[in-house]
Amino acid sequence: MTTRPSLTRRTLIQAMFYGAGASVLIACGGGSRGGAVTPAPPVDPDVPEPPVVPATQLPLSAGPLAAIGPLVQSKVDGIFIPEGFSIRRVARHLHNPRTGLPDPLGLLGYHWHVFPDGGAVFPVEDDGGWVYVSNSETPLGGGVGALRFDAEGQIVDAYRILNNTRTNCAGGATPWGTWLSCEEVTDGRVYECHPLGTPSQAVAHPALGIFRHEAAAVDWHTRTVFMTEDRGDGRFYRFRSFGETTSMTGQPALDLANGVLEVLEVEGFENGGYQDDLAQARLLKKVRWVPVINPDQPQENVRATLEASTGSAPGTVFRGGEGLWLQYLPEDAQPVVAGSPNPLRAVAFFACKGDNRVYALDIDNDQIEVVFDNEQLIAPDAPFNDVDNVVVSPSGDVVVAEDGEQMRLMVMVPNQPAKVLVQVPGGGSELTGPAFTPDGSRLYFSSQRGPSGDLVATGVTYELTVPAAFRTPVGT
Repeated sequence: MTTRPSLTRRTLIQAMFYGAGASVLIACGGGSRGGAVTPAPPVDPDVPEPPVVPATQLPLSAGPLAAIGPLVQSKVDGIFIPEGFSIRRVARHLHNPRTGLPDPLGLLGYHWHVFPDGGAVFPVEDDGGWVYVSNSETPLGGGVGALRFDAEGQIVDAYRILNNTRTNCAGGATPWGTWLSCEEVTDGRVYECHPLGTPSQAVAHPALGIFRHEAAAVDWHTRTVFMTEDRGDGRFYRFRSFGETTSMTGQPALDLANGVLEVLEVEGFENGGYQDDLAQARLLKKVRWVPVINPDQPQENVRATLEASTGSAPGTVFRGGEGLWLQYLPEDAQPVVAGSPNPLRAVAFFACKGDNRVYALDIDNDQIEVVFDNEQLIAPDAPFNDVDNVVVSPSGDVVVAEDGEQMRLMVMVPNQPAKVLVQVPGGGSELTGPAFTPDGSRLYFSSQRGPSGDLVATGVTYELTVPAAFRTPVGT
């Protein structure tokens, strides 16, 4: 069987990261309604030997948003956007999204929630519309709200799909059309919600772990949910489901109540080790998965107890785990590369704000490396400022929301400085929940505490309209 050198493997991984024609399942900013998705089949041991793909078939190229020019200031809260784009408010805390009018008591229906955070878009087959779901990162009430749009992009409904949780930060869309909402608190859980449902349908999944959850992503092929933890000494987890069930959407789904929770350890950095040397972190390393100790207990408490008694706790440290998504190569174009027993099928990319790194985990070959960092991504005089939520557009553009004071949505561009897509003036907040509609024509995001100057700075959600010229994949 022909193999490829590691340098070519890295090129392939980077090409996957930038879209490169691969299909995408996005954890924090994409998704599908249950009826629109057919889950992948279980693992088939009789799959024919995969082909070796020439590197020229996976070019490391920029997406269409890389062509945006300088920003201009819009009339909507002074937000800076590219020329030719447009922006509007679609929801504001304590306002009714359908009317846009203040309604602090909710007398006219649902008023938009406080501190909007992670979100995703779910298409609706019935009328060609879509739903944007959004977490509420407040310790009092938390939960998830939803905006229902018709095919013309008009808001026709707004409602809650999860109540009475705390500090719901990010999460992930499942292949069966539900939203996994994650609590970022010491004893945080993952809750599954129906984008077109009600809070009474939401289900808690404690088997997915008790920790400061950030993002989640599902790989049906291996029946696995991957998860990040937003702590300076955080870990990277996976939950391997023991079987299947029927989802609240009526679609086949993974059984999220029965399985095993595991934590990742990088070879040479086990039991709380951290890869300080960036040059070494960029090198491919083997990983293993070990069972989580006391998975029904808050993991930061378990770690503290173990460290006090033995000096260490399982798992490699990932500093401030944030955005997480899975990227796939087509079935007929999965190469075999040096040092990898299985073809390159799927890669889990996840960002860490504590060191501004993006890691790439080869799911089937248990190998990991840092594929992007500030030294590689953009000019040293304008580095990323705390990478947070990440979304990939339908055209393959990688858009990063920052968690710092600069209040930017950034477009990653291969081997060039990043481009600023949106900048909200004033600081004092963070940009959250970026998610594209399936055709890429609209990008939703929130300023978690609202625009500068708000007397009550508690959150606004926006819609950025993307012109057709900036959503056509390069080369088509």
